[in-house]
Amino acid sequence: MVKFILLGHGRSGSTLLVKSLLRHSRVLMEEELFHPEEAERFKVDPHPTEDTPEQSELEIAPYRDFEDGAEFLRDRVFCERGNSQFLAVGFKMFYTHARENKNAKTAWDYLRNDESIHVIHLVRTNILHTFLSLKVAFETGEWRRWKGVTGATAAPLSLRLEPAECEEFFNQIVAHRLWARSAFQHHPFLEIDYENDVCSDFQNTMVRIYDFLNVPHEPAHELLEKQASRHPADLISNYDELRDHFRHTLFESFF
Repeated sequence: MVKFILLGHGRSGSTLLVKSLLRHSRVLMEEELFHPEEAERFKVDPHPTEDTPEQSELEIAPYRDFEDGAEFLRDRVFCERGNSQFLAVGFKMFYTHARENKNAKTAWDYLRNDESIHVIHLVRTNILHTFLSLKVAFETGEWRRWKGVTGATAAPLSLRLEPAECEEFFNQIVAHRLWARSAFQHHPFLEIDYENDVCSDFQNTMVRIYDFLNVPHEPAHELLEKQASRHPADLISNYDELRDHFRHTLFESFF
């Protein structure tokens, strides 16, 4: 059995990959087992229009705040399952998960120390697009858009992004990304880029993930669609100000 995590941050295509892996017959995939809000860990989000959605019930009872994170992973997530059909077992882990609760923090020790755990590291190169997507989601309340389902929420006409807030967000994501590459450098490690891999080459990207997890190739289901339809310059009211602020910095290519 291959043990794995899908590691990254929000607004980078992680939900699309989770929903696709949920459909694979030999993969046991869970979502945010260490979501900061305990109630959110127990929610099931099946496809709204299909009678036989992906995994409709939680196969693994999510982490509870009083539990030891390492013991939870060892005894309930990556444990041996007799006569199991699953060849790979994993879940989604954001950089910021299991950071505040001292009981949960031991999960990171477990993940780093077990070098057999495969890491799918999902990145989104243009962090401005990530930050803008996050702001739009908070504004509209729409966090995912199912393919073929009508009733999408219209994006706001314009948003103002404060340069200092953007810079703090950019630096945080870069720091987390560098940490992940260093912390898991001795693990089987596959880095997937949202724009170049998930959006532009979804089917082949899923084949790469299947090979990485040593599971058979199955049709990959692209159940979600990209929410952004407008260029950031058309949505950010102070786009020129931001572009000038970040000129001659590490982040100028985002504009």
